[in-house]
Amino acid sequence: MKKYIGIDIGGTNIKYGLLDETGTILHKSKSKTSTKGQEIISRVKEIVATYQENHEIASVGISVPGVVEATGFMTTGGAIFDFYGIHLKDILEKELGVPVSVENDANSAALAEKWLGAGKQYANYFTAVVGTGIGGAIIINHDIYRGAHATAGEFGFMINKFIEAGDTRLASLSLTGSVQSGLVQRYQDETGTTAELDGEQIFTLAAAGDTNAQAIIDAFYHHLAIGIYNVLVTLDPEVVLVGGGISANPAFIKELNRRVRALQAGHRDMENMTLAEIRPCHFLNDAGIVGATYKAMKSCKEENVESGKNEVTALI
Repeated sequence: MKKYIGIDIGGTNIKYGLLDETGTILHKSKSKTSTKGQEIISRVKEIVATYQENHEIASVGISVPGVVEATGFMTTGGAIFDFYGIHLKDILEKELGVPVSVENDANSAALAEKWLGAGKQYANYFTAVVGTGIGGAIIINHDIYRGAHATAGEFGFMINKFIEAGDTRLASLSLTGSVQSGLVQRYQDETGTTAELDGEQIFTLAAAGDTNAQAIIDAFYHHLAIGIYNVLVTLDPEVVLVGGGISANPAFIKELNRRVRALQAGHRDMENMTLAEIRPCHFLNDAGIVGATYKAMKSCKEENVESGKNEVTALI
């Protein structure tokens, strides 16, 4: 059975794993992400070389932040500034000597769900990843929809409140509906606390009666529900799959659904319309490596088919 390597390059950690054709993770680990692009590439080489000592690797899938074109060219690289404007697929194939595919991290998460997760039964769905920022991916007819400039699904750039002082970014969903900015950073700013917090702690504070935390959570749900509502009425997907650590909380999914239904109920012309349900993603921390592996396998098969066509044409 063929072996593949899935590597999820995040702003904090590089998560990686060895997988087989069924999607079974045979081994996985992680290491800290360097701020320097060349050091990241060197680390990827080390990971691949280590696995190659005991396994024949068919291809390597890379999941990265930023705007990634279908060719593997990176228009942007999220927090990895050295990845802006580089052809990462070409660079890594030269360095590794094996086929490489490169995919946006939110798209990778959506592909993981399509292959082995909550999206298996759907042809058309939307995936929103709620974490440090907000990621999004659109699946149409079982495949990623990229748009004209590979930026389709950039859910976090959606504007969902009034723009103040001309700063569009502050009005975006990534700043109002993400765990880091919409919950943690806002709580720290409004209370003046310097304590290190996470989203779970904000919810704990709210449950204990902290009125600041309660108001901030209310606004967080409000902005996120507006964003998802806009996607629902624009794309009419079969389902919306929400990922990120917070999606593992059933109460979060339940409340998000309630908020979206309340928005629909407030619009008299939408009484007879059907809006898709919001459900949690199956994969959490492993989404990137599983989705990257699926993309690597799919790319290999497509290249083999194309190669076969070319050989037939040449013979004719």
